[in-house]
Amino acid sequence: MIANTLAEKREFIIWFIRTNRLKKPEASRVLDFIKDNKNLLSRVQFTNKLSNQPDALLVSAVYTNTFPFDFRLSNVNYGSVDQVIHQLKTNPPKRLAIWLSFASPPHCRFCPRSKRKQLQASLTPDSQAQRLLVEAVRTVNQREAYRRTLLKKIDQALDEKNSQEFERLSQELRKLVYET
Repeated sequence: MIANTLAEKREFIIWFIRTNRLKKPEASRVLDFIKDNKNLLSRVQFTNKLSNQPDALLVSAVYTNTFPFDFRLSNVNYGSVDQVIHQLKTNPPKRLAIWLSFASPPHCRFCPRSKRKQLQASLTPDSQAQRLLVEAVRTVNQREAYRRTLLKKIDQALDEKNSQEFERLSQELRKLVYET
């Protein structure tokens, strides 16, 4: 639907975890497990309709009207995160439908406040999710490029024995790491 390649799926999950406060915070452990497991990630299909799916996962952000967390494997529901991770390890599904439920962004950078409702009405959920995914990938890539630049500058400051520049850049790097 919105993410097809492994990289796109991983980036979408990363974006969701970083930009949303979850109704069930420990559900992020399940998402981390899925994003770090290539075999399982290749079986993921994102959707917003789970009713007819025998193998499905729902993770909701606050400010949504969906259930906080639900996992179903072979039409059997599991409520605890540890049970879910155990089931995914021992009985990985052939296909796993995932609904990451989040509220639409509270503001649109591209339009004035008065046109926001018109824009939301004209965009389909797929196009909104695709736009959010592209923005998330872009943000992650920009942060990673900035982190690499900082590391190079830190190495240069060490080579030049410039302790003040080293401390300043190290502090900037720490700040960048803790923001994510």
